[in-house]
Amino acid sequence: MSLFQTSSHRYQQAPDHNGYAAISSKKLAFVVGLLALCLPFVMIVGAHYQTFTGPISGIPPACFRDSISHTYYSPFLGSIFIGTLVFIGGYLLVYQGEDEKGAEKRLSGLAGIAAIGVALFPTSGDGCDDPTFLARPIMAFSQGAGDATALPDVVTPFALFSFADSLHYLSAAILFVFLAWFALFVFTAADPHQKNSDGSLTQTKRIRNALYYAMGAVMIASIGALAVSFVFKPTWWNLYNVTFWVEAAALWAFGLSWMVKGRFLGRWIGD
Repeated sequence: MSLFQTSSHRYQQAPDHNGYAAISSKKLAFVVGLLALCLPFVMIVGAHYQTFTGPISGIPPACFRDSISHTYYSPFLGSIFIGTLVFIGGYLLVYQGEDEKGAEKRLSGLAGIAAIGVALFPTSGDGCDDPTFLARPIMAFSQGAGDATALPDVVTPFALFSFADSLHYLSAAILFVFLAWFALFVFTAADPHQKNSDGSLTQTKRIRNALYYAMGAVMIASIGALAVSFVFKPTWWNLYNVTFWVEAAALWAFGLSWMVKGRFLGRWIGD
């Protein structure tokens, strides 16, 4: 059994596939997709909330960070970032898939571990260009005898440990590669009931597959853009928060692909 299947008979549905479980799985797929779709919007609104409320006395403005990953260090938004990714990772870990040989389940499990890795191992740096901003840095305090007022060590306040960012980048790369694979190859697999008598795909399946391919292409393009920026490090990249927008595009593509999997389009395409 091949984990990475590309033939026309890839990821065939198991004969004893439980229909009730499939309905529940589709609902969860929709919820997971919706969370991924909304996450960048929440980060954007959270970073600009004082645009709507006006300046708040004693509270520095929130920062629109260089990447979504940098919101790990943001009060409140960091909790949303971590919680959302852990929830998505947990879902991917328990996702059973629909193919008879269990390849989907194993692929999803690896993606789930990667999603949790992205949440637990933060990128480094504050990711903010503003002179004053809210943050929750990582500091080492000393509370020994006679040393209760010692200042914390803030030499590297935005790094969990020396190689945390490497684990973050690795986890993110694995996550989006596997999610792109799902969109391009797993979700586009056709079961017998999704084919016409002549073997061609039904109109509904063709529409869904076109969306899957488009979303997969966006995720692949996002991975490529981040790889190019990592290698060449253009000076203008962070000035325009390009990493944030590229990550947002990847999350939107991931979210939409799983919402389509959850039959989000439903009545509009006769699904």
